[in-house]
Amino acid sequence: MKNLLLTIILFNLSIFADYSTHKDSRGVIDELVSKHGFEESYVVDVLKQAKKRKTALNSVARPAEKTKTWDDYRAIFLKKKRIADGKKFIKTNIEVLEKAEKEFGVPKEVITAIIGVETDYGNVMGNYRVIDSLTTLGFDDPRRSKFFKSELIQFFILTRENNLDILNIKGSYAGAMGYGQFISSSYRAYAIDFDGDGKKDILNNPADAIGSVANFLSSTDGNKKGWNTNGFIAVKANAKKSNKLIKSSFKLKPYKKLDIKAEKEDDFVDEYIQISLFPNDASKEEYWLGDKNLSAITRYNPSSKYAMTVFLLSEEIANIGK
Repeated sequence: MKNLLLTIILFNLSIFADYSTHKDSRGVIDELVSKHGFEESYVVDVLKQAKKRKTALNSVARPAEKTKTWDDYRAIFLKKKRIADGKKFIKTNIEVLEKAEKEFGVPKEVITAIIGVETDYGNVMGNYRVIDSLTTLGFDDPRRSKFFKSELIQFFILTRENNLDILNIKGSYAGAMGYGQFISSSYRAYAIDFDGDGKKDILNNPADAIGSVANFLSSTDGNKKGWNTNGFIAVKANAKKSNKLIKSSFKLKPYKKLDIKAEKEDDFVDEYIQISLFPNDASKEEYWLGDKNLSAITRYNPSSKYAMTVFLLSEEIANIGK
């Protein structure tokens, strides 16, 4: 009984941890105050009100992209209802989507598929307070604490810039927000006011979300290029050598240096990525040759399953009624 009581007490203490006194909080507080001009009392008060979410730690350690097979992952997102709802989303937002397609070159079906995979077209945007997710992961995730502490700092700045209530914004277990599930740094870098109302609101405004997703996909990130209106997305491929386990590679390479070749031969003279959807199962093979546009989708989420699901969903949406 004593051991049980002690376990309950320790569990409650961990859930209601005061992140303003965490051993790593001083660095975050100092950076927000000295570099970004926040009042220390404000930062401390916000961190005190943040709650530890153990489910966020569990979820970020086991994302669906890593734990589910391609068959299971594809079955979640390529259901008939999600495809049909994608067509409805396009019909509802056709003017904005066509404007985004014209300005950024990204097909309306791809923009729609991203939003469809991320939030089921805005219907499932997350029930975690973002401040809880980012403090939990920033201070208690053993693998990626540096990244999430950086996102926590970005979140403070984001909410100030956009006059948002830092304690009430909700998102995913990893702190992603809105229709397109942007993390704080991406929100600040790529979110745009696409309807001209003076706000960059991807949390509630589908027009801004559509423009922001298109802006992200079309933007250049370091040596990774944005959307190419003259390119394709992906074509089916085969292994160049049999009996060889092939891994996905998101690094753009000349065609001759890939481990795969397109099923339908063409004049492939550019650089491409290779996708292997069963990399650890020699009994199953599914390979795709990806152009720079598929590479742009992997910037959104560096997962073969994710990138191919977005592509295939966009194709299914485009083919409805044809």
